[in-house]
Amino acid sequence: MVEKIRKILLNIDGINGWKINEKTVESNELFFIRKELDMNRGKDVTHISLTLYKDFEENGKKYRGSATISLHPTMDDEEIIKEINDAIFAAGFVKNEYYPLVKPSEGVPPETKTSFSEDSMSNWMTKLTKDVFIADKYDRGWINSAELFLDKVKVRIVNSEGVDVMYETYRGELEFITNWKEDEGEEVELYKDLLFSDYDESLIPESVDEMLKISRDKALARPTPKLDNIPIILTGEPVREFFTYYYEKAAARSVYENWSTAKIGESIQGADVEGDRVNIVLDPHMENSTHSAPYDEDGLILSKVTLYEDGILKRYWGNLRYSHYLDIEPTGIIRNIVVEGGSKSLEEMKEGAYLELISFSDFQVDTITGDFAGEIRLGWYKDGDKLIPVTGGSISGNINEVHKEMYLSKEVQKLNNFIGPYSVKLFNVNIAGVE
Repeated sequence: MVEKIRKILLNIDGINGWKINEKTVESNELFFIRKELDMNRGKDVTHISLTLYKDFEENGKKYRGSATISLHPTMDDEEIIKEINDAIFAAGFVKNEYYPLVKPSEGVPPETKTSFSEDSMSNWMTKLTKDVFIADKYDRGWINSAELFLDKVKVRIVNSEGVDVMYETYRGELEFITNWKEDEGEEVELYKDLLFSDYDESLIPESVDEMLKISRDKALARPTPKLDNIPIILTGEPVREFFTYYYEKAAARSVYENWSTAKIGESIQGADVEGDRVNIVLDPHMENSTHSAPYDEDGLILSKVTLYEDGILKRYWGNLRYSHYLDIEPTGIIRNIVVEGGSKSLEEMKEGAYLELISFSDFQVDTITGDFAGEIRLGWYKDGDKLIPVTGGSISGNINEVHKEMYLSKEVQKLNNFIGPYSVKLFNVNIAGVE
């Protein structure tokens, strides 16, 4: 299909550039209710997107418009030509500053390796299914339902500059709901979405067991009390969301569009930092991440990039377009984030009183302003020697006001495309308790 599209493009006038992204996905899908298989489904689909570029000038300034269309393998030449002509017309109304397309590179990225390529997908689904239910062993808690997916993905990127690259990867996903019911009180139901690209025998069982225990603690939790002047410890998933602020602040697009005022060579945390300083690397080849890839979607070869050292912004990251606008070397789009652990162990972090929060109904970070907030689903309040599970209420704060004195755990965690501290300790965070 790619060759067919390329031949058609050669015979159409008015195109100043083009890019084809082809993705073929072979998928196995299993759906469970409790421990019983409810549905077994497979599919093999090909997605093709074609981006067309049209250049023009106004008042002596050069612009590059673009339009992206989806093409299907079943389309004939006449249908494809019509879609292309419509897209060329539409591209003429898009007024972006001119930018070049990616050119071929002599570099060779590391080979993408995964255990899933060593056996059939059906055999892996059998193995993964066993892993799902290993930890489903509690009397009062259970897996309510689960959906298990394993995709074999082949990607090819071709453009008018001569780029023609391809790679193969796998994407695994487990969505499941856990329930817990104590003798008294309401039944608790929690949702988890787990992503992976390689086989790790402990990943699924430990994730399921953790969610069941969280469900148990949620069922036993008391309303969050009204608290003042007590440190907050973010643990697990919320930590990953917290660090998206630093990632987006270093994006070339954010800088170009004035969403970010971060300057290379300056501290993102400001002066007089009393706690831990931020060290962040982007690694496109992170193991067991569904976002790992040798090339970005423009066909640019990817390499590891250092963003922050001791809080100092070392460089921006971005695709060729926005890097060209800022006149910097492009890194490509890299979505794997590695944050270095900090100075305190988890034991040291938990000295004295604190409120540790591991689960929110919705924890959000505004990457422009630094505001963050979330409704507490589960946490633990330590007052003296007692550790009490709590739920309800909310927290709010601003990263710019708390990261001059924050502490990162020495212990690190791996969450798909994130490697970083297991916990972050913050001060001066607003706590709205229930009672």
